[in-house]
Amino acid sequence: MAALNNKIIPIEISMRSLKSEAAAGPRGRRYSISTRSSSTFSQNDLNEAIMNMLHSAPNQTCRRICVAVDFSKSLTSYINTDAIAEQIEFGVKVGGFLLALQKERDMSSLYLSQLGLDSKRELLLAYPETDGALDNLSSWPVSPSNKQKQYKSREHFVNFLNRHRYELDSNNATATDEISFYSQTIEIFIKWMYDSVSEFDTGTIWKTLVGYQELIIASEYIGRERGYGIYYYATGAFMDRKHYLLFMESQDSARTHFASARMYSVTASDIYHTALDAQNQTLRVINDLREDIKANNSLVSEGSLEKAKRWYANMSIYMDVMRSAQRKLTAKINGLLKNNSNADMKEMIIAGVIFSGIVIISPVIIMFVYKLTSNIQKYSLNIAKKTKAVNREKKQSEAVLFQMLPRTVAEDLKQTGSFNAEHFTECTIFQSDMVGFTQLSSNSSPFQVTDLLNTLFSCFDDRISIYDTYKVETVGDGYMVVSGVPRRNGVRHASEIATLSLDLLYHVNKLELPHLSGERYKLRIGCHSGPVVAGVVGSKNPRYCLFGSTVRIAALMESSGETNKIQISHSSYSLLSAIGGFEMEERQTMTVFTKDELKKHNCPETTYWLIQKDFQDWEGYSTISDASSFGYSF
Repeated sequence: MAALNNKIIPIEISMRSLKSEAAAGPRGRRYSISTRSSSTFSQNDLNEAIMNMLHSAPNQTCRRICVAVDFSKSLTSYINTDAIAEQIEFGVKVGGFLLALQKERDMSSLYLSQLGLDSKRELLLAYPETDGALDNLSSWPVSPSNKQKQYKSREHFVNFLNRHRYELDSNNATATDEISFYSQTIEIFIKWMYDSVSEFDTGTIWKTLVGYQELIIASEYIGRERGYGIYYYATGAFMDRKHYLLFMESQDSARTHFASARMYSVTASDIYHTALDAQNQTLRVINDLREDIKANNSLVSEGSLEKAKRWYANMSIYMDVMRSAQRKLTAKINGLLKNNSNADMKEMIIAGVIFSGIVIISPVIIMFVYKLTSNIQKYSLNIAKKTKAVNREKKQSEAVLFQMLPRTVAEDLKQTGSFNAEHFTECTIFQSDMVGFTQLSSNSSPFQVTDLLNTLFSCFDDRISIYDTYKVETVGDGYMVVSGVPRRNGVRHASEIATLSLDLLYHVNKLELPHLSGERYKLRIGCHSGPVVAGVVGSKNPRYCLFGSTVRIAALMESSGETNKIQISHSSYSLLSAIGGFEMEERQTMTVFTKDELKKHNCPETTYWLIQKDFQDWEGYSTISDASSFGYSF
């Protein structure tokens, strides 16, 4: 952060772009954003360019006659109207996000001024507001020409912003560094807002759009002025000339752009004379504070949190007026778009009547209508293709969700948007661990460790598909499976887990380590039966998790077990004894720690070894998958 350039480059509308657009007329106009540190044009040059654009507007009567002849042009204009309305609505949401980002910028600079815990608390409160405004965006306004990785997607930007937040204290950043960081980010979003609107034919509403865009820039400069003012009152004075000039530049630029917005939009002018005039007291306070900042009394060596908050509160009122102007301009633009849409519809109806008359008398017109119909069909086919693509993506996302969660849980989550934790009175949990994994991984390369775990877990996944079980999770070399959750199966869960344990122990004992010929996998397995609570944890990457003492006892059975043996608790032993068909023997020796842990969870201190299942031939008990694909060596 300390390496960031503290100079904030002003956002301006390119003079060359405006003059070239004036020659082309309001149709096909594109407003561009250029970042320029110098040679910005004057207000008179801007006014002259805009007036030239006004005088170059085509005759409305000629336009109506042309539309009556060109039905496809009216249809295109009608479709563009809806697209522009969506972009304007999206621009309002982006504006709300920028407002939250501006507040976070001010709170971050206030915190770095080292005024105490209150500023830290207010900064932490600003983070959720920014995140909420970011989540409210219906799409991500990515520019195809953007080369910065952190802005490629919403996820990239969230990671980028969170990393900046987490490293705020460790990077020794200053308050002005924060203002520079957030201002550069806001500039990128403002440029995307311009590009999204300027891609369309704005027709006769371009003056109102210019006023709307000028208000956005004015709001940003006011936000920068607010940020530098907070820095001034927090530190007591501007410590160098550069920061003082940045404050003055932000103030003057805000006035210029707001004056430009009032000139091109009557609505903005009315808001200025009503809303701001009603805040005379606030304006007087702001002007007094501005004069205090302009004086830049460097003799003051200590900042004032009270004055910084007073400056922030009054400038926020001023920014709220800007936001009100943007909302009213948005409403006006939507009204103009609706009028244009009605006019285009009327012109299409007139064109349809004219075409009907011409079709009767001229086969040539029939060919023209046929061509127009073909274009509409292509448009419909394109929509159908996009619909198929959306459905395909939906199926893929559902497939991923079903891999992360049980199907029944995923279906409930899709329908209701939430899943309440559920209590299961009985189930059996299987936990296993690879013996010697730590030593083995320390003597192996990362690729070899990955390969050996993939071989082991592929075998596990293949075997558990035979039984009424659910794979809960894998952590390192650990593997957890449950039966009786999320689908209840009476008392059969104990026999399912017991049979699975014997099955896995048999097949894994025949697996060779991929990079160590002759060496075989060694497992330690533990099982326990009891009640659990199951629920979905997390929203970004949801996981189906189990909670309760049953999970801890199953882990204890595994950790206190022996190599290539299956240790079961007394509860599992009782269930298997009642079911019958399993050979088990009592464990004779046990550590004091294991006994204490069992006693702590109100479990009998006796555990058992699961030896085998009666009349079970594991050689022929396999799935369709070829055993050799997992590296079996018989």
